[in-house]
Amino acid sequence: MNKIWLIIKREYSVRVKKKSFIVMTFLGPILFGLFLFAAAYVAVQDFEQYHVLIVDQRGWISEPNNGQLESNWPQFFTDDESSQVIYEFTDSELSDEAFRESPFNVQVIIDSTMIMGGSCPMLFKHKPSESIEDEIVDNLEKSIERYRVLDMAFDYEAYQRAKVRINLAGRDIDAGEKLDLSSERAAFGFGFAALIYIFIFVYGVQVMRGVIEEKTNRIVEVIVSSVKPFQLMMGKVIGIGLVGLTQFVMWIVLSSIISSFVMGGAMAGGEQGTANRVENLKEIATAAQPLPGANMEMESNSWLMAMQQINWGLMLGMFIFFFIGGYLLYGSLFAAIGAAVDNETDTQQFMLPITLPLVFSYVVAAMMMTNPDSSMANFFAIFPLTSPIIMMVKTAIGVQPWIVICSIIALIATFVFMIWVAARIYRVGILMYGKKPTYKELWKWMSYNG
Repeated sequence: MNKIWLIIKREYSVRVKKKSFIVMTFLGPILFGLFLFAAAYVAVQDFEQYHVLIVDQRGWISEPNNGQLESNWPQFFTDDESSQVIYEFTDSELSDEAFRESPFNVQVIIDSTMIMGGSCPMLFKHKPSESIEDEIVDNLEKSIERYRVLDMAFDYEAYQRAKVRINLAGRDIDAGEKLDLSSERAAFGFGFAALIYIFIFVYGVQVMRGVIEEKTNRIVEVIVSSVKPFQLMMGKVIGIGLVGLTQFVMWIVLSSIISSFVMGGAMAGGEQGTANRVENLKEIATAAQPLPGANMEMESNSWLMAMQQINWGLMLGMFIFFFIGGYLLYGSLFAAIGAAVDNETDTQQFMLPITLPLVFSYVVAAMMMTNPDSSMANFFAIFPLTSPIIMMVKTAIGVQPWIVICSIIALIATFVFMIWVAARIYRVGILMYGKKPTYKELWKWMSYNG
């Protein structure tokens, strides 16, 4: 144990003193802060406006229908200069050449096919973003709906009051009076899963590269003369893991400090440019009265309520366990790969079987946000190669005790077994040079008793 501790100290002290470690430790949060500042500054500055020309030859949506639409007209389209999308109406279609020379970005043509719910011809100079298209479609749908309601001689205001939006406020029978916010809670768990995923990938690969570097430089031949290969592997995996954990914690602390400053500066810099839009948003929010029976307060506070429903003591405890356990499991496998090859190019044939479960677990974790209680989710929460990622989402939404126990036991047992397997590959592989190993040879190394 003393030798393992010496190797851990060596790996840690050598790597944290490297210029690359020091530079990246401080440069990473600075780059993150600059990126955050740029994103926030652009968001609050004057944004690109889309000028949309709506060709309405028959006046289906652009003119009052016997005087009934006049009072309702402004709520769907606006020519306010502070809006991102500005609409203008005409009764004649622009030719391609005229449209190209015009100030409009988009031309939409209202015809009889669209009135009946068909496709709407749209001409654009540069394809608008999905959010812009959604806004145009939403306004057109509301306008067409209003036209058709009035065309059938119905009272449009009465029709609007009769419409109702239903929200399913689910409640688990075992959750007491708490509303079901599993999707929101799953999103928090997914954030923890992403941290584990990134850490395992980044620092697991560093373990592999460190082993390859020592093997290539023949340093390992001197080291193994005084320590066992198993001790060397364990010391290297734990030492590099502590280096990564140190850098990770410093990134979080420094990023939090820097982001608090840059966000304040960006918001202050763009305050004047956004004053008009803020007022418009207030007017829109005031005008948008909640429909009868709609629980607007619940929707606005759903994320806060979801945070309150998470058992944060269990969440942090599980995060620490699976953070460490997942890294040690995959770190030992990456170390075995490094011992088996002479250079990083030869690692590709062995990387896929190791990284595939990790990537797959990330995909499953994303899918669990929409279906968190599926049987597949329960299985992969216990399966040790995917549990470090999946259990973060399961813990956030609420996990049965038996799944937690099985998952922990399975991860510990698999970690011990994989350490044994990796150590047997490591003890032979670190002294093998000049030949690309196959899976068959790796099996021989594992079964070698010399």
